[in-house]
Amino acid sequence: MKTLLKIALVAVCAAIFTVVLLIVVLAGVFGMQWSRTLQILSSATGLYLLPTIIFFEFYFLTNDLLAYLCKKFELDFGLHFSEFHFKFDLDNFDTLIPLRTKLIQLYPLTILLTLLAFVVALITHQ
Repeated sequence: MKTLLKIALVAVCAAIFTVVLLIVVLAGVFGMQWSRTLQILSSATGLYLLPTIIFFEFYFLTNDLLAYLCKKFELDFGLHFSEFHFKFDLDNFDTLIPLRTKLIQLYPLTILLTLLAFVVALITHQ
């Protein structure tokens, strides 16, 4: 039951972060109208893949951030968060990517690049 609660908590947080980021960038920064954006998405359903990738990146980021905070500040919410382990593919030593590197560089860069691709796809779609 605790595992399901942990997954649901992290998924809700990731969904909220994704929606807020998309609203701020699409409506706030680029001034795109929601009716036009939804019209583009309904005509090109493949574009839903990019917000889904952003959601999963926020899911990994939220989970690893909670694991980092629980480890650093010795917090115990009763859920025992643990990080997702990713390895470097370019070496043959199966070296794990450090948690701080994932939190500061990997997840934010992936989110920003995917968001940029989504905005470009929406703007250039006829």
